[in-house]
Amino acid sequence: METALYYTLSTIAQTLAGALAILVAVVLFRLAMLRALIEEAQDTSRSYSVDPSVYWPVVRAFGYDAMANRLQEDTNSDVHQNQTLRRAYEAAVTAYRDWDQVNRRLRAALAVSIADIAFCFFLLPFSPALKGHRVLAVLILALSVTLGIVCLGLYWRLMAALVRRPDD
Repeated sequence: METALYYTLSTIAQTLAGALAILVAVVLFRLAMLRALIEEAQDTSRSYSVDPSVYWPVVRAFGYDAMANRLQEDTNSDVHQNQTLRRAYEAAVTAYRDWDQVNRRLRAALAVSIADIAFCFFLLPFSPALKGHRVLAVLILALSVTLGIVCLGLYWRLMAALVRRPDD
């Protein structure tokens, strides 16, 4: 039982750490793409003399038409029919929402993964001492495996957010 406990805890920790490292790399790549969409919309906005520091928060909170109305009130400039600016801002709003969803899911996956990895690493040196405590060893294995399964579920949810179709 001692070697089974040791190798199970070791394998869970290593597997989660490896999977998490790959997943974080994919997430960082996706976040960079989302950030580029937001910056592109802000650049498009500037090309039409629309200050993104003023109007991007309006688009984010209330939508393109609300921003166009406010811009018209502020500057007497009408961008209601500007499809280029509308598409750029709508893509940026979607990217902003996706960014938030990906970040929330990443934080959840990180928290549970780090907890399970730390739990496994903490208990590794004590595996020989658990030799005579079969019930405790089984409980430790059950908890670490359960946390590992929860991690896999959180990884799946995170990947689903990363590969979501744009029209979903």
